[in-house]
Amino acid sequence: MSIKKRSLLELIHKVHSFIPEILVDELEVQQLGLGHIHESYLIQQSGTPTWILQRINTQVFTKPEQVEKNHDALVDLFKRKSIDTLGIQLPKVVPYSAQSLYYWDADHQPWRLYTFYGEHICYEYCSSLEIARKAGKAFGRFSRVLNKPENNHENESEKHDPERVEPSLENTVTSKTAGIAETFKPTLDAFHSIHHRAQQHHAARAKYHGPLKLSTKQGSHLLQFDLEAWNITIEKHLPSLMSIENALISDDGHRFNRLSHNDAKLNNLLLHPENEPAVILDLDTVMPGSFLFDLGDGLRSISTSSKEDEPDLAQVRIQWEYHQQYREAFLAEVDSMLNQVEQRYISFAGPYMTFIMGLRFYTDFLDGNRYYSSNYPEHNLVRARNQFHLFHQMMEKVNG
Repeated sequence: MSIKKRSLLELIHKVHSFIPEILVDELEVQQLGLGHIHESYLIQQSGTPTWILQRINTQVFTKPEQVEKNHDALVDLFKRKSIDTLGIQLPKVVPYSAQSLYYWDADHQPWRLYTFYGEHICYEYCSSLEIARKAGKAFGRFSRVLNKPENNHENESEKHDPERVEPSLENTVTSKTAGIAETFKPTLDAFHSIHHRAQQHHAARAKYHGPLKLSTKQGSHLLQFDLEAWNITIEKHLPSLMSIENALISDDGHRFNRLSHNDAKLNNLLLHPENEPAVILDLDTVMPGSFLFDLGDGLRSISTSSKEDEPDLAQVRIQWEYHQQYREAFLAEVDSMLNQVEQRYISFAGPYMTFIMGLRFYTDFLDGNRYYSSNYPEHNLVRARNQFHLFHQMMEKVNG
């Protein structure tokens, strides 16, 4: 995805729109290469990193107004408790005005300004049990805050009605979390729906007329891909994964009742080397989802120290001690909130999310590498192969 070249003056004007009193001569701008979706810049004031300026990619997030509404609701939700009480924090956003978090430019493109956190660290890979524990606790705490029953104002008055007939435990959990989930509308449709991803995959597979056996050399590694064998394996696992999604969706059959981050990867978290509260990043996908999505995405990213596109498959393996540490820390925060369905499928959280990522990478290859940036034609196949390899390791563990 290409990023428009912007002049220094244009970017400084954007910062000035948020902070009119700023002295523009004090500002320096540096484009950031991290992340594949949004356009991001580090803003320095008098030589000190101070803010992150970011333009939301409206080609990916086609409902940017909803992104802003969800972000505003999330900020409001976290204002109810102190950061020290919560133990986690959102990145501090500089609002454009009292009415709007974002600045919308003449092309109706949304911009936002965040505080820069210089002492916190963003990890691409997990290298210690301490990182795994802190990450699991942070994302588990985030899930707990999002889904606390008291965040649903609609149900607070009902909660103390002495004549109210109490429903079953599972229905109580669902009804109390449904209200807060209603506040956050989807910013990306069917994001973690295996049914939706399977439909996309089958459509791409039907249009693909390339070879089913491919190879590429990356460094000293000759990589070979048998797509026909992949297709057979995918069809074998789809029914059981679809049944998990069917069990998690609400009674109307169209949505999830939990609220989740939906992109709870290790590199979407800032951890402090001491005990300062962690910062939860990349909030654009906070919307209805499942505890299993955030647990599974964390396990997927925490459990291996190899690169996402590691060419040597022997290096792509689960670090089970990290896996277990993250899982225990996450579940310690939300275990009492899990309903019977979530408890039944908790062991499949990692495999579910890992399979979806493998399927998305593979589908993007079949579709011409249009979504994920790639450095060579088979790049997405390498990513997909690695995810499927992790998926099989996880499934072996689940099946004993």
